[in-house]
Amino acid sequence: MVQLFPSLPFLAEETHWSWAARLAAFHIRGPVATFLRDLGLEPSTFFVGDHDEVARLCGIAGQDPEPVLQSTLSRQKGNVHRLGEELLNKSLCPVENVRFCPTCLSEDDAEADRMGQHNSVHRHERLVWRLTPVSCCATHGKPLLCLPRPHGKRERGVFGDSVPEAGRVSREAECQTKSHMTSPLQEYIAGRIAGQTGPNWLDRQPLEQAILSTQLLGAALGFGPHTFLRDLTHQERAAAETIGWDYVAQGENGLRDALQILQDQAGPKRTKRAHLIETFGILMNGTHPLAASAPLARLLQEHITDLAAPG
Repeated sequence: MVQLFPSLPFLAEETHWSWAARLAAFHIRGPVATFLRDLGLEPSTFFVGDHDEVARLCGIAGQDPEPVLQSTLSRQKGNVHRLGEELLNKSLCPVENVRFCPTCLSEDDAEADRMGQHNSVHRHERLVWRLTPVSCCATHGKPLLCLPRPHGKRERGVFGDSVPEAGRVSREAECQTKSHMTSPLQEYIAGRIAGQTGPNWLDRQPLEQAILSTQLLGAALGFGPHTFLRDLTHQERAAAETIGWDYVAQGENGLRDALQILQDQAGPKRTKRAHLIETFGILMNGTHPLAASAPLARLLQEHITDLAAPG
């Protein structure tokens, strides 16, 4: 087997594609697709996170595969990706765009300058940036920027020429945007994918359902039951997530309290479906992938059943 030397260690916070792109920039000063083909690997298979292909590169690079595979979003059948034990809908981790904090990339560039290397060797895509519910950099308090993911045959690094000078983009972003506080939900997501623990009840739920329950409840409580997440600004969504978090972090008792608040805001008990939709809005309209077996969906059905009970 071909062995790469010297090695370029995988960074615990980066994506598998980012690491491969940095290896390509380091060893051949060229695009990642060419680099992978030269090693007998299929770029498209590697890109979608095939574990066998990723493990093969680890073997060639002398890298322990475990941390790389733990940070690999692997495409499954349908619109589903796997991240460790988590199954995530494609809408939560789309591949079409690359998202980044320009200040983080500026720091990567500064390290490249210090080492006398091309910035594409040091710029790395953080795994947490791949998850759309995370819209703000927890380190610098800035909204993440979003650009089409480069697919050119001559581009170097995971960002290619999309961000030619991170320092300039960072300075422009500094002038155009205000600092944003990340929500407790975003901090929880970042911690969970890094292997940290959170509220016991929440840790037992699938990550996708934990995210949706928090966002939907928070939007309904904070901005009205017919508010769609896509219509909220960064700050409004963070506010909704903070509101929802206060209840979701308490487990099922917190969810019941939140549903009761929505019920109380709607006035007297009314059980016709039109009235229930008016009361619970987006929690009932079926336009989101909230599983019927999810605690929020189950507790909502129990709440509705209790409303219809005599007395």
